[in-house]
Amino acid sequence: MILRVRFILLLLVFYSYCLNGTTGIKIQFHSVSADSVKFQIVAAFLNDGTRIWGIIESEAADRIVINDFNAGHISIERNQIKNLEISSIEKNTIIETVNGTSYFGEIMGFSGGILTIRSVIMGTFEIQSNTISKIALANTYVNRRGSSWFANPNATRYFFAPSAIPLKKQEGYYQNAYLLANSVNVGITNNITIGGGVVIPLLFYVTPKVSFKVAANFYLGGGILFTQSFISGFGLSAGIGYGLATYGSYEHNVTIGAGYGFAKFNNVYKSTPMPIITLNGMTRIAKKLSLVTENWLIPRAGYNKEIISYAPDGQQISESVYEKKNFYSGALSLGLRFMPGVRTSVDFSVVGIRPIPGQNDFILPYLDFVYKFN
Repeated sequence: MILRVRFILLLLVFYSYCLNGTTGIKIQFHSVSADSVKFQIVAAFLNDGTRIWGIIESEAADRIVINDFNAGHISIERNQIKNLEISSIEKNTIIETVNGTSYFGEIMGFSGGILTIRSVIMGTFEIQSNTISKIALANTYVNRRGSSWFANPNATRYFFAPSAIPLKKQEGYYQNAYLLANSVNVGITNNITIGGGVVIPLLFYVTPKVSFKVAANFYLGGGILFTQSFISGFGLSAGIGYGLATYGSYEHNVTIGAGYGFAKFNNVYKSTPMPIITLNGMTRIAKKLSLVTENWLIPRAGYNKEIISYAPDGQQISESVYEKKNFYSGALSLGLRFMPGVRTSVDFSVVGIRPIPGQNDFILPYLDFVYKFN
């Protein structure tokens, strides 16, 4: 058994070297018992336009010493610094290299131009600091078996509907559905999100949202969805003001939402007779897979009903009659979210729609792609 484990480790070392040999990564499978050290990553922008990027070594009232990822130790007088951006790193990070490769782990040390990283999967390895293009904090999820996975990259939304979990400041995502529907949402603060999109060539929409964490695993929020048609004469101008309540974590949660819709008819806005209701949820079932469901109840004020009668000669007569009646049309969905990496996800689901009473349900496929950025 021991020989088998060693053989597997040797294969992993060889495979990692083949994949990463050109990126300045040296894999070292050895144990590290110490906890990760807290670092301060700094980007110093000087008055002459120079950018210095590295780890703070020491600070004084008149100067700061930075271990630059490219140039090594640099001592800078504070009056030469135009702007200073500092991020404290004490947990898991996402480290991106200049060739586009991403690594997930804890920073254990930085010396001689070498950054030492500890990963659950790859063990402890080293990256040459001059190959690093970005270092960002990464949320982690520890599953029931104790394994550490990267966090759900899209916990703030289901397929289309939002949860009450907010985007963090400067976080955002781009979503594409059916190729024609494109949207972007960005966290302006830790509690305010602004977004919008277009459905080519039909309409555009805006989606501001405010949300807060009010207790452990409980979030409240609200927002507006407003849409307007591009097409002259199409006359679509509608939206919904809604409230949200989400219970759960980034990986397992359920959200109920409700709000009144409004639409423009004959230059006058009218509201829906009953609230629009959504009930949505998601649960992480594997490292790169989640189950997602999104369900809508949409109020209607009436529908066309087919009436069949017979003439005196026995001929059948079919007539469409409008019946004024408040009822709900339903759209129910269940699907999978595939998460190949810490920034991307692909959703696939089937949507069952019941438009009006007496009509047959029909099923549509749904597919989208999401890229998260910060």
